[in-house]
Amino acid sequence: MTIVDDFFRPFEQEIQTFDEIHELLTGLYEKWVVAKRTIAWRGVVCADWPLHSSLYRRLFWSSAQPPDEAELLAEEDKLLKFVHQWGLHNGSRGRLSILEQLATLQHFGAPTRLIDVSTNAYIGLWFAVEEVWNNGARVHEDSDGRLFAIDVSQRLINENDQERDWEDATSRPWKTLAPNNWQGNTRAWKPSPFEARIAAQHGAFLFGGVPKSNAGIVWPKSTTGTARWAQVDVRRCISIPLRFHKADPTAGGVPAATGQPAYTFRIKRAAKEEIRQRLGELFGYTHRTIYPDYPGFARHSMHHLRTRPPDDPPAGETP
Repeated sequence: MTIVDDFFRPFEQEIQTFDEIHELLTGLYEKWVVAKRTIAWRGVVCADWPLHSSLYRRLFWSSAQPPDEAELLAEEDKLLKFVHQWGLHNGSRGRLSILEQLATLQHFGAPTRLIDVSTNAYIGLWFAVEEVWNNGARVHEDSDGRLFAIDVSQRLINENDQERDWEDATSRPWKTLAPNNWQGNTRAWKPSPFEARIAAQHGAFLFGGVPKSNAGIVWPKSTTGTARWAQVDVRRCISIPLRFHKADPTAGGVPAATGQPAYTFRIKRAAKEEIRQRLGELFGYTHRTIYPDYPGFARHSMHHLRTRPPDDPPAGETP
């Protein structure tokens, strides 16, 4: 068991079948719609992967300790400097905002602090059971998947009068925020569907500062008791400040006006094939419909063929 397992396990719901997750999601939606909540979803095929942005993850891989906000910000400085030097900060409609630059980079696989999510629960679920190939072979079929549900009702910058102009800003608004604000709150952004993939995936992004323990959030080790996670261990598991709760359609829940809860579901490995099949039959979700662009075609259309010789060392995988 990894520290990531320990971090999420007290709050996760185990899912054994499609009917089970469908019933749970229906119950939660009935409750959330009444409360006018907006939920973002993220699925990963391996339940013991941390919830890290790609930039944070690669920086972590390059050092002995999880990076802090100053280190992440410095690496982001380099990234955006390179974008400008390469002349990629302009688009067909002129100068791109910082968020548009980061979203475009994310789309083409460059590391950013953005975390991809979907506003569609079943697309998020599809990513948790996605058929993944590496060098001509299926991988992660023997691993449980994980689905995250993050309440973004109070986080969407699109619907915040003070932060709506972040969409058009050509410098990073978060550089001037107080640390407790930036590192104690996660933001969400739902961009216009400027790429076919964003539209197909009902795409949105989460972003925020590296979690800071004295920013008004604590991370309990269980649903009962007083034990708390140390800040360095929190950062090993999440790169944005999220507080997890148990997802229960019958419980009282977290106040809609002030709460920013996150939930997690562990999709058992034995359920992946059935869930994947049902999602394809009911909603038509396949690699073709989820990745309807040339980069998606290049990556997924011929995945049964090797991408390197059999005797080459395996390439590093990115969750």
